[in-house]
Amino acid sequence: MSEETSNLDDSQINPIPQQPARSWFGWWGGNNASQSETQEETSTEQPQSKNDNNQSQQNGGWYNGIVSTMSSIPLPNLRSRVQTVNVDDSTRYSQLETDQIEFLEEEALKVILEHQHSWCWFENLTDLDKDPQSWTQHPGVASVYDTGSGRCPLPLPKYPMDTHPGYHVYIKNSLLLPQESPCEIYHTEPLRTVIATGFKDYYNFPNGKHLYLKKSREVLSQTRKVIILSVVGWLPEKYEKLTLGEQRTAQYLSKKLAQSIKDETSSEILSLSFECPLDSKPIEDVFEECILLLRHWKNIFKGADAIYLVGVYHSVPLIIMLAKYLLDRCDELGFTPETHVGLLGIESCIQGYRFWDHSIDSSLTTDKDSETAESDYSKLQQSKEKMLFQGLHKNEEDILSKIKNYRDINSKESKMVQKDLDWLLFNWDRFRLSLVGKLYDNFLTVTQKLAIDYSHPKIIRNVWCDGQYFEMDSKHPEELNLPDYIMKTPRFEYDLTIPDKRKFELSLIDNFLLTQNLGKEEFVPILKLLSPFFISRSYNPNTIVSSLKKQRQNASRQWFQQMQAKWNTIEPTFEENFSFNELPESISTVHSFLEYTQYLTMKSPDLLQTYSEIYDDDLVFKNFIENTILTRNPLTKKHLTVLRDNLNPTSILNTVNQYDLVWKFHEALGNFVKMRNVPNQDYPKCLHFTIALDSILWRTVYNDPKRFQRNTGEARLRLKHLWESYQTWDPPTRGLIHLKNVLSVLSSYDDVHQLINDVKAT
Repeated sequence: MSEETSNLDDSQINPIPQQPARSWFGWWGGNNASQSETQEETSTEQPQSKNDNNQSQQNGGWYNGIVSTMSSIPLPNLRSRVQTVNVDDSTRYSQLETDQIEFLEEEALKVILEHQHSWCWFENLTDLDKDPQSWTQHPGVASVYDTGSGRCPLPLPKYPMDTHPGYHVYIKNSLLLPQESPCEIYHTEPLRTVIATGFKDYYNFPNGKHLYLKKSREVLSQTRKVIILSVVGWLPEKYEKLTLGEQRTAQYLSKKLAQSIKDETSSEILSLSFECPLDSKPIEDVFEECILLLRHWKNIFKGADAIYLVGVYHSVPLIIMLAKYLLDRCDELGFTPETHVGLLGIESCIQGYRFWDHSIDSSLTTDKDSETAESDYSKLQQSKEKMLFQGLHKNEEDILSKIKNYRDINSKESKMVQKDLDWLLFNWDRFRLSLVGKLYDNFLTVTQKLAIDYSHPKIIRNVWCDGQYFEMDSKHPEELNLPDYIMKTPRFEYDLTIPDKRKFELSLIDNFLLTQNLGKEEFVPILKLLSPFFISRSYNPNTIVSSLKKQRQNASRQWFQQMQAKWNTIEPTFEENFSFNELPESISTVHSFLEYTQYLTMKSPDLLQTYSEIYDDDLVFKNFIENTILTRNPLTKKHLTVLRDNLNPTSILNTVNQYDLVWKFHEALGNFVKMRNVPNQDYPKCLHFTIALDSILWRTVYNDPKRFQRNTGEARLRLKHLWESYQTWDPPTRGLIHLKNVLSVLSSYDDVHQLINDVKAT
């Protein structure tokens, strides 16, 4: 955008100096001091108010009394009724008077709080503070659709939504499969592969099924200007709890990603964070709102070395549309096809959803004829959808019900995603799509959230595994066998061994998901059959059955009482001389710090919050960055392939589905054991347990050619580990217990060699 057409002043890039953040150790008395100041201000204001009222009554008369009474009634919207500010695209912020600015700010904040329209928050994150508690206090520029700020963006001293109160402690206890870095599963492309690919391409043979690495990691540090564009769509509170559990703001996602970028390079980082009413408006309307807001920020894309886009659930289709819009106008925006572009979809909805309920779907068996079973299946879906939409407005129900349409690849919604995604993958060589989702879920299966039917070398998939579902609760550090080291600072890292009784399910998903990142489409059917077994209501505290919920609440209450008794006597004190780098002696060990911070989170959530969800894991963002930057472009361009596999089981308890799964599993093992050049990775994989106040410690993974051998040795070794781990497998949920029974054929082999010989014979 030219200087003449932009209504942004130069001062709006950094409109207001950043406020100094409080020390992390000011939290223990900080709130009391704040409250006392507020009380003092209130007490000093009250006498003046009383004197004014007395004077009014004395000079009174009935007219003055009425005026006095009316003036005491708050009328927050009175200004908007008597005053308007005419703002158009030529209006500049510097031209506005103080009362006009105040009016526009009130107007913008009102729309933001009421979730009426899309709005955007611009921030310069180049000098991002490491303390997440100060993130919402950082100045930026707001632009709200259909308000004056939508035509003349407003600098604000801090983020207008206070969604992350108090201090943050990040407790990571999770694992990313099948890799934490593309360097674990990819290698540089050898000359023989280049020649073979050229030959196959000439004769139209299948080729280039997966990505290869660049020769050096230095490209990470060579990016000088980075643009982050994150989009979050609003959801009704109940709907969000029953599906995602929770989500973060777009600004939070932008800053977590910026934090990971800063660990690798000293780039200039500019961010645009969009909050959108995707729960009440069609996606086409929201897209148009975002485009109108983007016009103010066209100039920031000039000279960008990398553009990262992040979306969650139903905002992923929107972020795909925005990515296509931006890249199709690269000349106008001032960046070139050499710019790296990465899109991260977290818990994506682009393959739709369906409902699973293993407690009642036992009725869908072959004991009934197919027509009756299909009728029961339809009734189950209708019943679950009715529960999901209970309490919503008709408009919200109509909008959100369209999300399931992405399941049908012939639907309008799915074709729209396919068209834009195909354009991105084919026309922009340096575009990468990273999809990540939780393995253990109550709503979306792994194959749905990772869009397993969308096949392309530049799509990379990962699942995130939460350690709490392995009965590894950080509230009880002694049970995790964590060493009780002394910590001078709140920073700790350790690898936790996954219990033997849970290794099989992880190895199963790890191996078959790896095949997708290596471009092996023949393993899609087995993944689609396996993924519903990982669905359970117990993986979401908002859907858990009442008996188990009560059991967990009792355990949590007992733990809290124990901690209360302990910390009421030895409450840590924070003197003024404590800095960000020191811990009080009473909580300076790993165990005591974990206990105290989680106790304080339950006791005073506005004072301190612990974060441990998929949105908070820096490895998710690190892996995304490396997927985008460290992989080289395929030698030949390819269009998106949509697999038209009609394998959609209606119930995991259906006898026909079980029979099909056994044979598909046998076939998949036979294909897997024949795979050559499978990367050598550590086994068993470990949960990465970390404590941090900002970002976790990165363990850099380098390309190692020794990981890859041009034989089937690693595939056979992985099958051996799979067979061994099945013998000790003891899963806790109904679905996984049933899967163990279905795959009991593995226990019929005396050793792994017998299994290998059997599957190779097919």
